[in-house]
Amino acid sequence: MKKRIVLLGPPASGKGTQAEMIHAKYHLETPSVGAILREAAAAGTELGLAAETFTKEGRLVPDEMIVGVVKGWLDEHDDAFVFDGFPRTVGQGAALERMLVERKSPLEIALAFDIDMGEIKQRVARRMVCGQCGGIVSIGWQIERAESPCPRCGGALHRRKDDTLEALEQRMAEYHEKTEPLIPFYESRGLLRRIPAQDRPEAVFTQVAAALES
Repeated sequence: MKKRIVLLGPPASGKGTQAEMIHAKYHLETPSVGAILREAAAAGTELGLAAETFTKEGRLVPDEMIVGVVKGWLDEHDDAFVFDGFPRTVGQGAALERMLVERKSPLEIALAFDIDMGEIKQRVARRMVCGQCGGIVSIGWQIERAESPCPRCGGALHRRKDDTLEALEQRMAEYHEKTEPLIPFYESRGLLRRIPAQDRPEAVFTQVAAALES
């Protein structure tokens, strides 16, 4: 069973959903870089507060800060995790590789979710977020209509501000430029497994579980 995992894929490819399903079945930590940054800022760490300054000003947090905050998280947790949203660049990937090698706990697998642009657009159009628990659900899958309550906590659902076609185009351009190069990066190390992600989450997870248990 592989327990040091990175999830890769374009926006709306299902990374977050699959991370939740991995956590539910295998009880692996599924930290998000955003959550790690917020926790570090709340704890008053130097790196956390510095990173918070960038986010408040609407600027991207530099790679070295993100890597430093992630290193702090790794130092406080067991060497078992599912990273979704990190690394975002080859530089971050190389830094993570160095950190894990130093810990004698190298990455075991990188799952790349393959999905076409048409399906991505449909998922973005169907996606709703709970204002109470933060859960993400899809119209036609977990809920019947946009006005439905959150199936997890009953909270009110809303659309994300960046779930527009214009914002999606920007996010896709950034993904192709910065994050997609991680696919050959991990492929060259023999760590990459491609997962067709067009189907419903449960069907995709069957393939994810097979990859993790192989």
